[in-house]
Amino acid sequence: MNTLTTLASRLHWCRIAPKTNLLSPLPRFFLFSDDERLPDPAPLLRRLPKKAAVVLRHRDAEQLELLVKRTTPLAHRLNLKVLVANDVRLALHYRCDGVHLSQAQARQGPPCLNPKALPPGLIITAAAHDAMSLKRAHHAGAHLVMLSPVFATASHPGAKSLGIRRFATLARLSDVPVVALGGITSANLRRLRLTSSWGFAAIDGWHD
Repeated sequence: MNTLTTLASRLHWCRIAPKTNLLSPLPRFFLFSDDERLPDPAPLLRRLPKKAAVVLRHRDAEQLELLVKRTTPLAHRLNLKVLVANDVRLALHYRCDGVHLSQAQARQGPPCLNPKALPPGLIITAAAHDAMSLKRAHHAGAHLVMLSPVFATASHPGAKSLGIRRFATLARLSDVPVVALGGITSANLRRLRLTSSWGFAAIDGWHD
């Protein structure tokens, strides 16, 4: 039985590595936590491909800090990167590997710290849902953009998905490498193989 983990290494992803100031290669595969669907991603960390990343999110600031404090040591022992949603200071305090910006935060520009104070290896990713938000993510200094929703997703029931053709077009035109997010499963992952996707991200899909 093929799972996201086994398929991740078999499919041919975009091979053109972006030019960055990072000290290590950008992850291609991501696990997102979710307040309701995956409040604790720890049980899934061992399922992730090597050198993947986990993005930690929570609407409550205190809960987010607890999640970061609890998850980061395990993830690092497994050679996984850790990104914190929308909180640069929290990411730096717990020596995480990067920060993930929401579409709204990316619209505001680069993370609200002096760029000179940011370590050179800090990964910045950003959310995007259309061509304009892709441009904003680029101007915000993102190294990768999570473009969603590619397929129908439980995160936004009833929301219109991009579909594979629209996703492929946006990914091709983007100035920043694009990661596919939204409804990714082992059943539809192969449909990304003809796009210029850098990789993919999922929540429930890693349960496959």
